[in-house]
Amino acid sequence: MHVTKRFHAEELDMNMTPMIDVVFQLLIFFLVVSELASQDRVEELTLPTARAAIVERVLPSRLIISVDRHNRIWIAGRVRNIQEVERYLKIERQGRGKGKKRTEQPVLISADRNSRWEIVQDIIEKANAYQFYKMSFSVKKKEA
Repeated sequence: MHVTKRFHAEELDMNMTPMIDVVFQLLIFFLVVSELASQDRVEELTLPTARAAIVERVLPSRLIISVDRHNRIWIAGRVRNIQEVERYLKIERQGRGKGKKRTEQPVLISADRNSRWEIVQDIIEKANAYQFYKMSFSVKKKEA
């Protein structure tokens, strides 16, 4: 007895719509993330120099606050005043440090060497008020 199997064309077709949908969603996600990552940097900063500097690994959850030579404060690609910085730190603290006495959230302060120290000091004081204790500063290593 000879038995033959017949496959219908409908059974062999693969629906590509979900795979194409996922690929487009990933593409949009990476485009948005790369755009947000590029907004954390202020291009015109002349960093202060230091004899000893430690290269930190990139921390994706780190808050980056920049101060340019015109004493403008930049967070997430926008210029903000000190009251907005305080609100931003308060919101970040509430969102990331609920129920904890202190937060482990790192903060990076990148200030131009020609910016006023008082502005950087205000940022440090505001961050300290909301219990951000892991702070680091961007510097350029002095050539030996």
